[in-house]
Amino acid sequence: MTPLLTEPGRVTRESLAEYREAGGYRGLAEARARVDGRAWVLGQVRRAGLRGRGGSGEGRPVAATWARVARATSPVRYVIANGAETSPASRKDRHLLSLYPHRVLEGLLIAAHAVGAAEVFLYIRNDADEALASAEAALGEARAAGLLEGVAVRVQPAAPSAVVGEASAVVDALEGLEGLPQPKSAPLESIGLRGEPTVVTNVETLAAAAGVLRLGPEQFLAQGVADCPGTALFTVSGDVAAPGVYEVAYGTPLRELLRMAGAPPAGELLAVLPGGLGSGPLRPDELDVRLTYEALIEIGSSLGPAAVVVIALDRTTLPNLAAETSAYLAAGSCGQCNGCRESLGQVAQAFGAGDPGRARQWAEVALYGRGNCAHPTGAARFALRLLQAFPEVWSK
Repeated sequence: MTPLLTEPGRVTRESLAEYREAGGYRGLAEARARVDGRAWVLGQVRRAGLRGRGGSGEGRPVAATWARVARATSPVRYVIANGAETSPASRKDRHLLSLYPHRVLEGLLIAAHAVGAAEVFLYIRNDADEALASAEAALGEARAAGLLEGVAVRVQPAAPSAVVGEASAVVDALEGLEGLPQPKSAPLESIGLRGEPTVVTNVETLAAAAGVLRLGPEQFLAQGVADCPGTALFTVSGDVAAPGVYEVAYGTPLRELLRMAGAPPAGELLAVLPGGLGSGPLRPDELDVRLTYEALIEIGSSLGPAAVVVIALDRTTLPNLAAETSAYLAAGSCGQCNGCRESLGQVAQAFGAGDPGRARQWAEVALYGRGNCAHPTGAARFALRLLQAFPEVWSK
């Protein structure tokens, strides 16, 4: 596999000079120089099959989202690079921002050019000190080198809460409010920041967009699988010998990623969460599943923020995992939506009391609830998959 987003072994921040030596900012320069620059960017991103790498685990086509904002009638548009990284199991966004900030910044400027935005934001969790300092340093280097070309770029710290990275919560925070998810009366591509068309996209997505223009769509299409091309960053944590962030091609078997991180043999595992705490746990005999959005959804789980949590048999028990994780997810509710607050609390209480039947009933309520964000859906997916995949535990 050829890395498309990172460089193996890097431990210090990539400077502007180093990035330019590797071809950095050439894609941005070409987009700005072309008469058809905006359409060209959208075409390159579309050809590469680039999909969003945010925590939703949906992988929506990036070109389609950008095109909707580019077609907006309003002359004012915004782009927000979302590095809030609210999953406690994820470190990929901080990894990118700390070591490769220019790749994110070039992607942000490319997106701004593609949609016609004159003001953009780098939204980074406020306890990620290294990522914040690295982003500020890269922004200073780019500004001094004249790379911004009139685009106003602002680094905005984000409170590290469970829901502050949800797209409408990002907009809410940038407007000086509480940073809470909002009712979805209209898509942010139509009515977003300050009521104007807005792109909110994960920082890894932007680094990948910069890679598409730097390397060409063909290099992305040459790796991964047909409906999910390219590579992605996966955080692997838990009971592994070498936890960290790994770049692997989409479609790689989960078992191979676990081998790279030094996970125990399947016979010594209790479960694996492939997409953070809000994803459905997998049994040790399901590790050949391929790492794509659709493959994980098909078996009742989710890629989520690509945060793989490995749990060994001697670490805990499934009932304890259910009770502790459900309690954590219930505490992450912002409390705005009664259904979320009530149902997640009830799931946690039921697991804590050893009542899987009641936990299932309330998880089904959360799964089909209509709140302001997907937090209850992830919590419900975790609970229901745990009950479905390990029936022998709950029948005792």
